[in-house]
Amino acid sequence: MKYVLVTVLALLVGAFIARAWIGRAGAVDPVQVMVTELKTHSIVEHERQIAIWYRACPEVIGVNPQIFVAWPAKLSYELPLGDVQLERHADRLTVRTSPIRADEPAVPTDFLDYLATDSLLNLANEQQLVNDEVRKASAIARYLSTYYLLRDASLRDDFAQELESLVARMAGALDAGITSVQVEIPQVKAAAPKLPKIELCAGSFASVNGLPFVRVEDDFMSPVGFKPPPSARSNASTADAAARPQPQGIASVYGAARN
Repeated sequence: MKYVLVTVLALLVGAFIARAWIGRAGAVDPVQVMVTELKTHSIVEHERQIAIWYRACPEVIGVNPQIFVAWPAKLSYELPLGDVQLERHADRLTVRTSPIRADEPAVPTDFLDYLATDSLLNLANEQQLVNDEVRKASAIARYLSTYYLLRDASLRDDFAQELESLVARMAGALDAGITSVQVEIPQVKAAAPKLPKIELCAGSFASVNGLPFVRVEDDFMSPVGFKPPPSARSNASTADAAARPQPQGIASVYGAARN
C-alpha cells in the first residue's frame, strides 16, 4: 500500500529539461522553474493507520447486552501545493505552503469485529445493534482525523521532511546552488467535529491504538485528550535519518486491535 504519491520522475525530467533550456537561454530563474513544477506535478500525502475498540452497552429491555466492537480505519492527509512559495536567500531556500488538510477517512467496515457477551441475544437484535455501531464508525473516524491533524506534531514534520527532500533534489538537478532548504507549514486551525453518542459500558473507555479518546461517567460521555505518538520518521535521530534511503512518505502505522 502506498502512503505517499510524489511524481518525482516528472519533476526530475522537467528539471533536467529546464536546466538544459536555462543553459541555452540564460534568463530563467531556477526557483521559478521549481515553483512551476511543484504547482503542476507534485502531490504529497500521508496516512495514519488506526484501530478502534470499545465495549458498548446499549439499552435493550430485558437483555442489557455487552458488545465488544473493533474496527480499523485509515486517516489520510494532503499538503496542497497550488499556492506554494519559494524564497531564496543566497544559497538557502525557504518553502512556504498552505496548511495540511484532512481527506475523508477510509473505514472498511467489512473488517469490523464484534463479540456479543450475552447469549440471550437473538440474531435479529444482535445484527441491529451491530449495524447501529457501524453507522457511527465514519463519524468517529472523522473526529479522530481532525484530532490527529491538530495534535499530531509528527504529521507536520513528516510533510516538511518529504517536501524538503523533494525540493533539494530538484535544486540539485537544476544546479541552482542551494545548500539548505527550510519548509514552513502553517499550523492548522480547525474545530473537531462532534462525536456521535457511543453507548459505552459504565466506567469504560473507547480507545484508538490503545489510547483512550472518550469515556463515560455517570451516564455522560466525554472526550479524553491524548497525545498521538510520533511517527517512526519524526522520532528518528538526525544521524539515522541521514543513513536511511530517500523518504518515501511512510507515516506511523499501528497493528490492528485484538480482543
